[in-house]
Amino acid sequence: MLWVDYKLFSYLMLGPRYTYEVKSLYNALEGKPYYENVVEVVNILSTRDENILKTEYTSCLINNYKHLKCPPYESWYREKTIYGKSTQEVLEYYTKYKLIPRKQLPDHISTEFEFVSFLFFINEENVANDFIKNHILTWVPQLAQDIINNAYGEYTRALGKALLAFVNAEKERIFSNLIK
Repeated sequence: MLWVDYKLFSYLMLGPRYTYEVKSLYNALEGKPYYENVVEVVNILSTRDENILKTEYTSCLINNYKHLKCPPYESWYREKTIYGKSTQEVLEYYTKYKLIPRKQLPDHISTEFEFVSFLFFINEENVANDFIKNHILTWVPQLAQDIINNAYGEYTRALGKALLAFVNAEKERIFSNLIK
């Protein structure tokens, strides 16, 4: 049921306004190596002032005065530009399934996670694993580390740690399957 994992992380990476959706899914991750990290994020989302969390999230991942340290775009991490070659590459994957992202850029982390969730849901596991290996694992570990290093508070730090634990588990899953 990896589609749930990617769906949940898609919501997490869109920020605290999706707390309800995160809370409705996170128990499905019980037993996963990143479950406790997600529980920590959920606890913060449940007990802290939503406006403070939104400000913290925005400062870390959307807009910060002078310099945004954690832009959530593959093309930024791989090419130091927005809407670069890697954006076009992920868009090619999407269009094979007649999907066109409308609310975020195609290479936004939540869009990529949502796509992988969709692939697992429709039992396209090989395509999902290929996309994870060739796209998500090439840049999301660095984004997660940047979120941890540049966190604006407890929430974004916990979010970065959960994301890093998730992608590390996925790296282990993908590459252990290649060895078998």
